[in-house]
Amino acid sequence: MKKRLFIGVDISEKARSAVESYISELSGRFSDLPVKWEKPEKLHLTLKFLGSTEEDIIDRVLDIVDRNAKGTDAFELEIAGTGAFPSAKNARILWLGVNEPTGVLKDLVQRIDDDCSKLGFEIENRSFKPHLTIARIRDPRSSSELGKEHTTSDFGPIGFSCRQLVLYHSQLGRGGSVYTKLAAARFQKK
Repeated sequence: MKKRLFIGVDISEKARSAVESYISELSGRFSDLPVKWEKPEKLHLTLKFLGSTEEDIIDRVLDIVDRNAKGTDAFELEIAGTGAFPSAKNARILWLGVNEPTGVLKDLVQRIDDDCSKLGFEIENRSFKPHLTIARIRDPRSSSELGKEHTTSDFGPIGFSCRQLVLYHSQLGRGGSVYTKLAAARFQKK
């Protein structure tokens, strides 16, 4: 049996609350559009999406999570700024920016990607651009105003400490996906 997995970091409750307020205000102004807004409890920063994973290698994935957490000092992140993929005019994804200027996060992502490739997971061919997804737009043709409003808005900065690396299980259902933390490993203390 397979499980849909990804490795990431959680955000602080203060950040979660600020993002929830921002989503509530923006979604209220564009309530007539077919947009799937991210639920506050699902907000996280994905570092490596593994996808459908055979259960017999999950222990090895857990080892990767544990080893990389132990090899990384706790670090600070900042959520600030807004953006859209692929563009504000044709937005499919609305996101908030994530800043970590020391390079710890980028190095961690690279190590996880390298380690996961040894288990047969595909190496990410795009450069890592940390972001927090807040909405998925079903029909970008009808939402250019929303994309423009979001990308010209100010958000943050909201800073917080990242204390642990998490292995998440994503289960798809009628009401959308549900994320469960399968395991978490603490970063080394500074």
